[in-house]
Amino acid sequence: MEQPIASCGTDSSPLQPVVFSTDLVEPNRRLDLWQSKYESFNIITPMGEADPSFSGRNVIWSFGALALSRNTAPGVSIERSARQVRRDSIDHWVVRVARTGASRYRSASACFVTSPGVPALFSLGEPSESDRTNADWLSLYIPRDAFPELSVGLAALGAGVLETPGAALLADYLLLLERRLSAMTPEQVPVLATATRSMIAACLLTGIAPKAVSPVDKATAQIERIRQVIRQNIGRATLDPQRICRLAGVSRSVLYRLFEPHGGVAHYIQGQRLHMAHAMLSERGCRLSVGEIGERVGFFDASTFSRVFRREFGYTPGEARSAGQQGLRAAGAETMHSTSFGLDFGGLLRRLGAGDRRGAAAPPA
Repeated sequence: MEQPIASCGTDSSPLQPVVFSTDLVEPNRRLDLWQSKYESFNIITPMGEADPSFSGRNVIWSFGALALSRNTAPGVSIERSARQVRRDSIDHWVVRVARTGASRYRSASACFVTSPGVPALFSLGEPSESDRTNADWLSLYIPRDAFPELSVGLAALGAGVLETPGAALLADYLLLLERRLSAMTPEQVPVLATATRSMIAACLLTGIAPKAVSPVDKATAQIERIRQVIRQNIGRATLDPQRICRLAGVSRSVLYRLFEPHGGVAHYIQGQRLHMAHAMLSERGCRLSVGEIGERVGFFDASTFSRVFRREFGYTPGEARSAGQQGLRAAGAETMHSTSFGLDFGGLLRRLGAGDRRGAAAPPA
């Protein structure tokens, strides 16, 4: 059964994961249901003839701005299209290690084959294709906006199989982390997130000097700096291309070129605002009104906020707030026991790091 993502506080009860599972659904509906939970994010196609008893399970632990997922499923092909990348603006880094099974990954920047126990790195911010056998794997999701320094280093490292001694140590850490998360409490989340961040830096980025990053991937360094400016000024009415260019030290032509894959800079900013607002509305402990939440992230007209929110998510901010405060679950087995009005995998990934970005939101100006 899927559980709400635990919020930080003084709660000493164990962390609860979000679980997508087909176990409680009739066998002939399982594949369709599994595909529907990922369709906004990627396209899943069975390898060969579809198994009528398809069984998939994905357990996702959110801690701080990070998430660790354990996914078990039959062999499938997966495509993340350019249209999906533009629409959802999800571009997290992913460190993945298979417990069992093998996979092949192809994108414009990398092509590699993975095997059990050997971690791989790739980005969700570019179109890709992959296929895998029946597999059981772990994925650590690292939002670029929440970890700009890590992101620049990972970009310098590049997508591919990670075979250094440090990478093997990180793989062991992720396997141990997955076993320990069920015993962790919300109070331990900050320590856990800090430790994981330090492990990534120590195991993967040691020896990558800053001078090696900028010349190799200047565009990546620029876009990370721009994202940081957007994050720090998300609540300001004056957040426009002119302000972004001045604060980030880039020209308008560079700004527009860098954000063209995301549907443009205005589309990116609105998407960030909407998903930060959604994360705040879904928190049971948040006491701000719907209007106050909208203003925190840069929506100063309530009707506009409600209209664009409904267009994006299919329900109003008030409905999201009501469900978040009451811990409601959407009705019906077809939702896979979703707790946020049919939360799908793409929606869950968009929520990552929202709390971290939320703290950086500036007051209206």
